[in-house]
Amino acid sequence: MKIGIIGNMNNSAFSLLRYLKDDGYDCELLIFNNEPAHFDPSCDTYSDNHLRYCKKISWGDPADFLKQDFSVVRKDLAPYNFLIGNGPAPAYVHKIDRHLDIFMPYGYDLYSLPFFRFVHPFRQRAYSIVRFYQKLGIKNCSYILFDKANSEFEKIFKKLNINGKRVVTAHPMVYSKEYEMMADTNRISNEQLKTWRDGNDFLFVQHTRQIWERKPDKWSHKANDFLIKGYSKFVQQHPHIKSKLLLFEYGEDVVATKNLINDLKISSHIIWFKKMSRKKLMEVVAICDVVIGELYHSWLTYGVILEALCIGKPVMHKRIDGDYKNVYPELYPNFYADSVDTVLHSFNKILEKKHMLVSIGQQGREWFHKYGVQLPLQIITGLIKEKQSAGTI
Repeated sequence: MKIGIIGNMNNSAFSLLRYLKDDGYDCELLIFNNEPAHFDPSCDTYSDNHLRYCKKISWGDPADFLKQDFSVVRKDLAPYNFLIGNGPAPAYVHKIDRHLDIFMPYGYDLYSLPFFRFVHPFRQRAYSIVRFYQKLGIKNCSYILFDKANSEFEKIFKKLNINGKRVVTAHPMVYSKEYEMMADTNRISNEQLKTWRDGNDFLFVQHTRQIWERKPDKWSHKANDFLIKGYSKFVQQHPHIKSKLLLFEYGEDVVATKNLINDLKISSHIIWFKKMSRKKLMEVVAICDVVIGELYHSWLTYGVILEALCIGKPVMHKRIDGDYKNVYPELYPNFYADSVDTVLHSFNKILEKKHMLVSIGQQGREWFHKYGVQLPLQIITGLIKEKQSAGTI
């Protein structure tokens, strides 16, 4: 059996590829022609081994769907008899009369691409056609692997009316073997990061996108402004605590966030970074005390949280536990925040529990390995073996 993994948004497929190869599976990663540069495999590894089993393909941009030569798609996918994909992979695979064995959506490909939406008039027809094939492709894939979401997002699955089976688990989207050593911050070589670490009682980081004012869609809203306002109150309440909040110039509302910071007069407590590769980002995360995620919608697992848990960092974000307790027998520790007041409350709890942060981070790391690596890999390899034993390859 040869496995083809299509699409690498959020570096999740490249992580899966390495886990599968560690288990002896013959697989390759096919990278869409329009994927962001910071999701190239080279941005998520310190070696060049990926050059042997990662390929860039000439298709994948929905805007070009109408002019696509699908004989090229058919030829590119011909070597593989087990297909795993994300992004517009369901649409392209369905168009050549095949189906995905496992669809592993990252979000937009599930809640937006299969449904009508307005885009630039020059691209409207192409996206309408993609919508048609994406919806059919998702409907007819064998399995959809997507973790339990908040109750509102779960309604999307009912709209898709899938024929296959939904598998509820996290994506193995962080290759822990690449980053586990960063739990020991003595291994961090960046001297500027060390200076910030040594000069502060607390370092907090939020490396999700800045989206809170100009929201492109309902599900992209991160409520970063809650964090900025809550942190400002924390700084005012504790003028003798040396702390910094680390942010990234990533997302539609970077300027709005900078303006808010200036208005609140806390610029001296903020450190801005340019958008960067995961392998550099993880060094920034490693020197921090707490990682802040999304504050508007309740989620359990996504890139920011799994990256933090991987190297043993406590997290703060919105997670309504009742949405997930019926799926998971245990949840990782979390400082809850979904408003300015709850952000402030959680910062004060972090201050109170400073002596416990390492232990809290270790609990999260154990949860990550159990439910963010071992369980999803057990499920995915089980589905591969199931197809092998069925003799349908």
